Amino acid sequence: MSTERPNSSAESEIAVRGVSKWFGSHQVLNRITTDVRRGEAVVVIGPSGSGKTTLLRCINLLEEFQEGEITIGGEAMGYSENGGGRRVRRSEADIARMRAQVGMVFQSFNLFPHMSVLRNVALGPVKALGVPRKQAEELAESLLARVGLAEKAGAFPGQLSGGQQQRVAIARALAMQPKAMLFDEVTSALDPELVGEVLDVMRQLVQDGMTMMIVTHEMAFARAFADRVIFMAEGQIVEQGAPGQLFENPESPRLQSFLKRFKQGYQL
Repeated sequence: MSTERPNSSAESEIAVRGVSKWFGSHQVLNRITTDVRRGEAVVVIGPSGSGKTTLLRCINLLEEFQEGEITIGGEAMGYSENGGGRRVRRSEADIARMRAQVGMVFQSFNLFPHMSVLRNVALGPVKALGVPRKQAEELAESLLARVGLAEKAGAFPGQLSGGQQQRVAIARALAMQPKAMLFDEVTSALDPELVGEVLDVMRQLVQDGMTMMIVTHEMAFARAFADRVIFMAEGQIVEQGAPGQLFENPESPRLQSFLKRFKQGYQL
């Protein structure tokens, strides 16, 4: 099975090394090791409960992990080792600084309903990065144009469709000028006719060379736009490789079984 480490951490924007995570006695990640190179788009697929979302949340330290190491741009995320080899949690300020380097877009939009679209996008740079408000709003305007919503800057979230709200959420994450972006099933809460407009924005980010790790059930997107696909099951990476390899010649019976459910969504 293709589970070898694809890159050294020196070449990686995100490096995950031997990460394990438990919820109580239930192990949800089992010694996960992988990388995302700078400019690479990695798509993570797998059945529900396989640990995909938990992996993303550990990378951004929205979930604590009990074993292993995650580095962002070569710097350890969340923990460092003391002289005795024990893990020590880094300061909250340090964690917040690093978390800002990895944008995350969730299934739910989490926009502030009482703020205009423009203010939603500009808020992070002002509050977290100390960017002057005028400069942050100019950045927000350019990012809203980038996701095709320049004309909606003065609207409020409740006046937008779900697809439009998700595009605002992407612009908001980009406003922090992150080193990498994490996407967690960002189309799963959308009506089918709205999925395409969000995927179009993500395709453009891939083409622009944004470093991305994407959890999705959109197999056609993964097949067409991923640089590499990771298949997870039961908290482990079962197989990973180029999308053509995984979709056309899956090695593991577990992946072969999983892909049968999606034959109508892409061409084998």
